[in-house]
Amino acid sequence: MTTDNTLQLVDTASGRERILLRAMELFAQRGFNGVTTRDIAAEANVSVGLINHHYGSKEGLRQAVDEYFIERFERFYGDDAGRVEDRAPREVVRSVDQWVTGIADEWPVFCRYFRRALLEETPWGAKLFKRYFDIVRASIDRMDAQGRIRPDVDRLWLPFLFMFLETGTLLMDPYIKQILGQSGFEPDLWRRRYRAYGD
Repeated sequence: MTTDNTLQLVDTASGRERILLRAMELFAQRGFNGVTTRDIAAEANVSVGLINHHYGSKEGLRQAVDEYFIERFERFYGDDAGRVEDRAPREVVRSVDQWVTGIADEWPVFCRYFRRALLEETPWGAKLFKRYFDIVRASIDRMDAQGRIRPDVDRLWLPFLFMFLETGTLLMDPYIKQILGQSGFEPDLWRRRYRAYGD
């Protein structure tokens, strides 16, 4: 069964987005192999035929879910018209604030989905991890080309360190909640964490 915050989010989503978010939530709860197209259709209140029409198969749907998930990360890093590494440090913090605000409602579902994908150690998790790595690596390479990374910084490990800061919070969030009384992804704590990274 989906959680209350997911239900509220999905109720306001468009038809295709509702299917993606319901599938994301079910994949997060049960793993890819533990979910059928019929389960997703029932949760999204659509027909199995509609899912097959839009996505072709359960595998096609998962690929669409992954694309939706990754696109939200890519949105933070920006595009050729305005990349995050081209901004002044204060502008980056402001961008983080805006991005956190924009994704806060979806994040509990995203968090559960990525955590499950990483912990399953399957090709699904490996593919998502590699996509995330490529996004971070490209951003670091652009910063490096601009001379914004010190010469003594280890270029091999730097993208992983960036990722550890985020995925570490994601994987340990149930324990962070026990200690801090709230998720490390609550907007105020999230912003505070990014400011600490920036410092």
